[in-house]
Amino acid sequence: DQMKSIRYEYNWKEEEEFLIINYRFPQDYCPYENYTELERTYNWLNNKVYSKVDMTNIRNIFIYDDKLAAKPILDNTTHYDDIGRYFLKNFFDKKGSCIGLLIINKKGAYKSIIGEYSSKDINNLTEALKIK
Repeated sequence: DQMKSIRYEYNWKEEEEFLIINYRFPQDYCPYENYTELERTYNWLNNKVYSKVDMTNIRNIFIYDDKLAAKPILDNTTHYDDIGRYFLKNFFDKKGSCIGLLIINKKGAYKSIIGEYSSKDINNLTEALKIK
């Protein structure tokens, strides 16, 4: 049921092998202001991190805990709010953190990183989650 809900809410298509979630923690979890320059951060990740990842059959989205702070960037296409704080409660409830990464394969197996991540991390996690 959770997989069905995630597929529906975040437009994750059946043919896509992975869902990558770039998560932004609540402001009060983070030791610095983590909701400034969201557009710039998004562009940096695309240009410097995801440009080095084969994104074939991968859905890549950005989820924000603070809906009001992220309102200017939310589009429900690539940028979403964390509905019911589902991802915070289930994967990212760690104070002192600002960002995280969650990669889910289509069978429901997942791996995550709390904190900063690189293209190498993304490649390693997707490789580990590939269905043989």
